[in-house]
Amino acid sequence: MKKLLMIGLDGATYALLKPLIADGYMPFLGKIMAEGAYGDLMSTPNPLTPPGWISTVTGCSPDVHGIYDFLRPESTEAGVFLKVNDSRDILCDTVWTLASRQRKRVTTLNFYGMSPPVEVDGYLISGFIPWRHLRSATFPESLFDTVKSLPNVDVKKLGMDIGEEKKCIQGLPEEEFEDWIHLQSERDAAWTELLCHLMEKDPTDLTAIVYDGTDKIQHLFWRYLDPSLVEETTAIPWDTHIRELCLNYYRQIDQSIERLVALSGPDTHLVITSDHGFGPTHEVVYVNEWLARNGYLTWTAQTNVDNTSKLTADRIKDHTLMIDWDHTLAYSLTPSSNAIYVKQAKNGTAGVSPEDYPDFCRALQKKLLGFRHPIDGGQVFAKADLNENRLAGKPSLDHAPDITLGLRDGGFVSILRSAEVVKTRDKVDGTHRPNGVFIAWGPDILSGKLLEPLSILDVTPMLLHLMGLEIPKEIEGRVPVEAIKAEALTANPVRISEMAQPARRKAAADRPEISEDEKDALMAQLKLLGYMD
Repeated sequence: MKKLLMIGLDGATYALLKPLIADGYMPFLGKIMAEGAYGDLMSTPNPLTPPGWISTVTGCSPDVHGIYDFLRPESTEAGVFLKVNDSRDILCDTVWTLASRQRKRVTTLNFYGMSPPVEVDGYLISGFIPWRHLRSATFPESLFDTVKSLPNVDVKKLGMDIGEEKKCIQGLPEEEFEDWIHLQSERDAAWTELLCHLMEKDPTDLTAIVYDGTDKIQHLFWRYLDPSLVEETTAIPWDTHIRELCLNYYRQIDQSIERLVALSGPDTHLVITSDHGFGPTHEVVYVNEWLARNGYLTWTAQTNVDNTSKLTADRIKDHTLMIDWDHTLAYSLTPSSNAIYVKQAKNGTAGVSPEDYPDFCRALQKKLLGFRHPIDGGQVFAKADLNENRLAGKPSLDHAPDITLGLRDGGFVSILRSAEVVKTRDKVDGTHRPNGVFIAWGPDILSGKLLEPLSILDVTPMLLHLMGLEIPKEIEGRVPVEAIKAEALTANPVRISEMAQPARRKAAADRPEISEDEKDALMAQLKLLGYMD
């Protein structure tokens, strides 16, 4: 059976990729798209890295795999607190474990949420880990010693550098723009060198890597990349210089893809995906302030208007101290989740009663959708999706949102107190969009095929199918057969396994938390990338 190469481009969007191809910065990607099948890949209800990538590699929705955000709320009698998600919170199998179980060897590098690593037949190094903790995020652990011995791979480049991340917490100054772009380029180059080494020394059936520099650069430098904004944001030589550095970064990514494809061999199938798309954001919406003004949330007395001192990158949990939990019925606990949680009455604590819960949620949804911008009169919340399982009284995850929001400009909400509910940003930033990218190429893939939008849940079934493997019936996605040649489908038909996969058990509540360094690095990322306005 043919080998398979999967490349993740975090936050990739055709809105940038197509102009980059047309302008000659990504010629190899242009060749792949022309010779393969491609289309939009629709992300999770909240198009965010954790649920996006976990859905990509499980074929299951957040309500099944259990990951909605970087953080999850934990309710106690004293209030609501935050915990950091990791691999132990994923409630179903990944494509790595499914392939290993069917006797396929795998290599997977830099995917979010894979630490602590599960055992696979092959190699695994998780992403989103400070470099000092990479050993504990590596399987087998001996692989880390191999990495350290490689002359052309600096292990410090592979993980997050906490010092560098924290420098950017309060906003990256212009004089450090250049350094930040170089940092992303060097980090992605290090991952490429490592993967090339593994592919040359011990090739596996499934080889996968994520480049996350695309997301980081688009968050900070969207105004230099968006074709509709370039003219007004590159009026001075410095701005033009920054744009050129960003463009050269994408040129490097294109060269890395070409190099990996060449190493894979002529019979390899290539799948390129993103976890979500990207676009501009012009405003900040203070959702907890809106909830407070509408009687759903009460601030503590010491919480000042526009007080940002409590919500620093490494102390986001202190936001819980800003809310009077005895007098609050609905709240948003993390900005990146775009979620509203309804506080239900339990064990005599204040909250919404079970019998009132459905009507309460529907009324709140109606009010959210009815909120209009105070100046232009536009609908601020483009969507406010209810958790239908909870409304129907079906069992659901304790930390699942009751309502998932979507803002009209695609941004993330702010959870701080504010003098205004909606503010215009000083400058245009980049933020997530639902429509990411899907590109497939190889001997069994149709050439020049433009696909109708696919679901992010379809990626894992596609990967399993291209390896000739059965697809567990529990997987929610489907194989996009419209991208595959008819003769290939005849030779390798889609096979659904009727045997239930063993359910992955949820980790014990008293398990050890991830290290403080890891928490610090994660929080710094959230602030830097605009999730914590």
